[in-house]
Amino acid sequence: MVKKEVVELGGEKITIKKDALRNQLKVPKSYKFSKPDLKPLLKVEVGNKFKFLGKEFKMTKLMKSRINLAFNLMGRKK
Repeated sequence: MVKKEVVELGGEKITIKKDALRNQLKVPKSYKFSKPDLKPLLKVEVGNKFKFLGKEFKMTKLMKSRINLAFNLMGRKK
Protein backbone atom coordinates (compact mmCIF):
# COMPACT_ATOMS: atom_id res chain seq x y z
CA MET A 1 0.00 0.00 0.00
CA VAL A 2 1.28 3.43 -0.94
CA LYS A 3 1.44 5.82 1.99
CA LYS A 4 0.49 9.39 1.20
CA GLU A 5 1.31 12.52 3.11
CA VAL A 6 -0.16 16.02 2.99
CA VAL A 7 2.37 18.88 3.02
CA GLU A 8 1.93 22.61 2.77
CA LEU A 9 4.01 24.49 0.25
CA GLY A 10 3.47 28.16 -0.48
CA GLY A 11 0.13 28.19 1.35
CA GLU A 12 -1.19 25.27 -0.74
CA LYS A 13 -1.78 21.79 0.64
CA ILE A 14 -0.59 19.03 -1.66
CA THR A 15 -0.64 15.24 -1.32
CA ILE A 16 2.57 13.34 -2.06
CA LYS A 17 3.61 9.70 -2.00
CA LYS A 18 5.85 9.06 0.98
CA ASP A 19 9.36 7.83 0.06
CA ALA A 20 8.62 8.00 -3.69
CA LEU A 21 11.94 9.69 -4.51
CA ARG A 22 13.87 7.25 -2.32
CA ASN A 23 12.23 4.33 -4.12
CA GLN A 24 12.85 5.85 -7.55
CA LEU A 25 16.55 6.49 -6.79
CA LYS A 26 16.88 3.08 -5.06
CA VAL A 27 18.26 4.37 -1.77
CA PRO A 28 17.41 2.94 1.66
CA LYS A 29 14.54 4.41 3.67
CA SER A 30 17.11 5.64 6.22
CA TYR A 31 18.92 7.79 3.61
CA LYS A 32 18.67 11.54 4.23
CA PHE A 33 18.79 13.73 1.12
CA SER A 34 20.62 17.03 1.35
CA LYS A 35 20.56 20.10 -0.86
CA PRO A 36 24.11 19.46 -2.16
CA ASP A 37 22.96 15.94 -3.20
CA LEU A 38 19.96 17.21 -5.15
CA LYS A 39 21.23 20.48 -6.64
CA PRO A 40 23.29 18.82 -9.45
CA LEU A 41 20.29 16.62 -10.32
CA LEU A 42 18.14 19.70 -10.95
CA LYS A 43 20.48 20.61 -13.84
CA VAL A 44 20.04 17.24 -15.61
CA GLU A 45 17.68 17.51 -18.60
CA VAL A 46 14.73 15.13 -18.98
CA GLY A 47 15.84 12.15 -21.06
CA ASN A 48 19.52 12.37 -20.11
CA LYS A 49 21.32 9.78 -17.99
CA PHE A 50 22.99 10.60 -14.69
CA LYS A 51 24.70 8.80 -11.81
CA PHE A 52 23.54 8.96 -8.20
CA LEU A 53 25.45 7.08 -5.50
CA GLY A 54 27.14 4.90 -8.10
CA LYS A 55 23.94 3.86 -9.89
CA GLU A 56 22.93 5.09 -13.34
CA PHE A 57 19.44 6.50 -13.95
CA LYS A 58 17.55 8.19 -16.76
CA MET A 59 15.91 11.48 -15.81
CA THR A 60 12.16 11.33 -16.31
CA LYS A 61 9.67 14.15 -16.02
CA LEU A 62 8.24 12.56 -12.85
CA MET A 63 11.67 12.12 -11.27
CA LYS A 64 12.57 15.73 -12.11
CA SER A 65 9.39 17.02 -10.44
CA ARG A 66 10.00 14.85 -7.34
CA ILE A 67 13.58 16.12 -7.03
CA ASN A 68 12.35 19.71 -7.43
CA LEU A 69 9.67 19.18 -4.79
CA ALA A 70 12.15 17.63 -2.35
CA PHE A 71 14.57 20.51 -2.90
CA ASN A 72 11.82 23.08 -2.28
CA LEU A 73 10.54 21.30 0.82
CA MET A 74 14.04 21.34 2.32
CA GLY A 75 14.04 25.12 2.25
CA ARG A 76 10.88 25.57 4.28
CA LYS A 77 10.73 25.89 8.04
CA LYS A 78 8.57 23.59 10.13
